[in-house]
Amino acid sequence: MILLVALAHANGLTSHVTISEWAIPHLPEGELSDILGDPALWPWLQNGTQFPDGGYPLGEAYAETAHWEPFQDRYLAWIAATYAGDYRSLEARQHIAFLFGMSSHGMGDQVFDSLYMQRAYQFDAASDWEGMSMDEATDVALASATGGQETLDPVVPTDVIVPLMADAGVEVSASTLESGQLLTALAISYVREAGKDPVKVAEYVDAYPWAATHMMGRETPGAPEWEAAVVARYWQSRWALLNGESSSVEPILFSFPQDGGYGLPTDHTSVESRLTVVFSRGLVPEVLVPDLFEVVDTEGTAYPLQAPWVFYGAGSHVVHLAPEADWPADTDFVLTVHPGAHFIDGTDSTATVEIEFSSRPPPNSPDEALPDDCGCAGRSGYPGLLAAVLGAIGVGLRRRD
Repeated sequence: MILLVALAHANGLTSHVTISEWAIPHLPEGELSDILGDPALWPWLQNGTQFPDGGYPLGEAYAETAHWEPFQDRYLAWIAATYAGDYRSLEARQHIAFLFGMSSHGMGDQVFDSLYMQRAYQFDAASDWEGMSMDEATDVALASATGGQETLDPVVPTDVIVPLMADAGVEVSASTLESGQLLTALAISYVREAGKDPVKVAEYVDAYPWAATHMMGRETPGAPEWEAAVVARYWQSRWALLNGESSSVEPILFSFPQDGGYGLPTDHTSVESRLTVVFSRGLVPEVLVPDLFEVVDTEGTAYPLQAPWVFYGAGSHVVHLAPEADWPADTDFVLTVHPGAHFIDGTDSTATVEIEFSSRPPPNSPDEALPDDCGCAGRSGYPGLLAAVLGAIGVGLRRRD
């Protein structure tokens, strides 16, 4: 029996693939929607979504590298140079689908970890975090609710990925990439079948009673439907870059609360009192000084914030902003994000963005739902689940220019 022991900290693979599937309807009509929504290209989008986790159970460095924008930028640049901006061929579209699957995975992990998992740490504090992977539990719970995902034949464009990884300082063979991709397919199968087993589902729910019961719907920040909206927005920013339209990329993809959001909890010790901003590009944390962000109420009173928390450090898109003291109740606020955020690709944000939010109760609903036309918009691992498999077989924001 093969045993791989590691702690997983992010979406599971079924969740990742579901997020990519659910993100497609959020895209506006156009070439990108045509590409990612083409059923013939779904195997490439799904395999690209699975790809970043394949190296973890093998102990291969390519897994972590594949999650992040610097490597994905290399792939994006290769596509742009190879096809010279003409993406009508099947081959070009296959590469785009695979790359955008990887982008979905990386952004999904950051959103899930920073919003959903942070809440789970608080609301499932009594769970055995060392003994069972939360991503495995939530993955099975999602599969139980949705039926899981289809197991597809593994696809990896190794002729492109291997040299790009070498350029990034990671040596990996084509056979290793193919082995890792096979493991991701087995994980998809395991979760789909586990989701059909009431006994297994109950075990996972008992292990994480909050996290395993909040994966569906739009009420919980960071849950898959939220992630899908953020991923769709991220895809649009990546599509603009692929087409040389960097000036059209907004600096911020998503915020929590959303612009115009109500009901922010006032207790500054609660995870839910934080403000969260998701930038469109990976950040250089050292320049995110506190005065980049400013919160005032409608009377002009300023509210001090703790030092910004760039969630995963260099290259992360997610910034948490916690108040130094409780927010006052029944108060309206404006978060201003000033220009000057420095991105790892060497560019800087140049727009001022304002986000209105309130600690007042929502006027119509106790829950802040994700709007259908959301203008809002990580690392992961799957070794715990893959160990089981192997063992078994042997936001809309306002911009001021």
